[in-house]
Amino acid sequence: MRVRGFIGSSLAALLLRATASAQTADASPHGPWQLSLFGGGWNAIGTAYLYRTPSGTADVGFGNAPAFGVSAGLDLSRLAGLELSWMRTNPAQQYARSPPAPIRTVTMNVFELDSLWYFRRGGFQPYGIFGVGGASTGSSFGGTNFTAVVGLGVKAYLSRHFAVRVDVRADATYGNVTHPGAPAFCDAAGCYFYRSSWSWSLPVTAGLTYAF
Repeated sequence: MRVRGFIGSSLAALLLRATASAQTADASPHGPWQLSLFGGGWNAIGTAYLYRTPSGTADVGFGNAPAFGVSAGLDLSRLAGLELSWMRTNPAQQYARSPPAPIRTVTMNVFELDSLWYFRRGGFQPYGIFGVGGASTGSSFGGTNFTAVVGLGVKAYLSRHFAVRVDVRADATYGNVTHPGAPAFCDAAGCYFYRSSWSWSLPVTAGLTYAF
């Protein structure tokens, strides 16, 4: 809980700083290339799996977890840019009950190629996000699954080189299986089946961007 509170406070502070920068920073970024470091929280929406064992079935989902990553982007025009990103998080797989009962912690790597569509330019740059990618939990826990991305973000330049940014994304991950009705993965007690074709998550991150 302390970690989540710290992350929430940090995101709020960065957002306030970005808003203040919108009123004072008028310089455009120095060059079309950008590197960003970011951190925040990965938030699961809904329940991903139906766990089937000889003794019965149970709903299993992911818990929320801290996340961090890096991205590299290129502005193609005043309207649009492209960005390649990697994010890592370590959510718990857990029984969907109250309170949740953890089963294991998995490492999830999310790779995305996103298009950024700017609403305005200058020192304050809000934008929409549309992209595709893959979310990997490793071959033992479902492998790599196709992910579609939509979201909103903002960059506020503190100088011509440095900006703070905040992003909110909705990730829809498709449950890839070899054959219809096949499990995503199995353990010693039973097998995990996707409850539906798509599962959702909501990464919320903030970070620092360097433009050159």
